[in-house]
Amino acid sequence: MSDPVHTIILCEDLQLRCFIRRFLLKRGWHARQIREVALPAGGGAGVTWVRKNLPNELQAYRSRNALAETCLVVGCDADDKTVEGRIQRLTEACTAAGVPFRTNDERVALAVPKRNIETWLAYLRGTVVNEEDAYPKYKHESECRNQVAHLDEMSQKQHLEPEPPPPSLVLACEEFKRIRQ
Repeated sequence: MSDPVHTIILCEDLQLRCFIRRFLLKRGWHARQIREVALPAGGGAGVTWVRKNLPNELQAYRSRNALAETCLVVGCDADDKTVEGRIQRLTEACTAAGVPFRTNDERVALAVPKRNIETWLAYLRGTVVNEEDAYPKYKHESECRNQVAHLDEMSQKQHLEPEPPPPSLVLACEEFKRIRQ
């Protein structure tokens, strides 16, 4: 890898953050290149916290990117909403704060699992999934290691299998192309 890339991860929960971090590491990032925005203490509505902090993190990304190549990865669950609706709410939060949402040439990727990250994890374990049902959580976030490795293998082949993959995962794979090293 030539020049180091500083990456900011803004996520609503530990499992999604762990998944994204492990995926970045598999794709060639080094741990020292990744800054994880601290999660709020006491839990609560993670997506609300992401919407509140996204404008500040976009500004930080733009300031840092002016000095050195930088990426921002934003992760939040769609829950029972649509992925497009969740992205629209993120856009509206930035607009309300007076911060333009990402432009086409900015290295800002969105990971928005429909329902939640457990849908993706179940799919990556080989389970036939839909994006409406809830799937079991892991006891420890780090248990997603094998699913991340499987996604990395499929990303290298540029093909998700088995068919059909969750549409939100397909979209996330397209999003990650925005930050490719």
